[in-house]
Amino acid sequence: MTEFSPGAWVPPPGVLPGWDWLPPGHRLAAHLDRVPWWVRAWYRTPLLDRYAHVWMWHHGALEVLPSWEPPPDPTGDREPRRPVPPTGSGAGDVSGR
Repeated sequence: MTEFSPGAWVPPPGVLPGWDWLPPGHRLAAHLDRVPWWVRAWYRTPLLDRYAHVWMWHHGALEVLPSWEPPPDPTGDREPRRPVPPTGSGAGDVSGR
């Protein structure tokens, strides 16, 4: 039997796709308007909701989207807004006056 998924991803064996496995770097959006009433009831019932996610994965009711993580800061590391002055007894130390 061929298992369908929302993309070309193949979940590893022994996992529930859409519940405890997602494609790396992605998130899901559930479309409850695409499922029968009994799947919507499963989706809102504790302990049965995991099976609703799997059913929705295989029947096209889950949309796989890129993750929310923003891209890295292009400016790189920044100095703190209020830098801590260096301490020590160097030539610039005027605390002993």
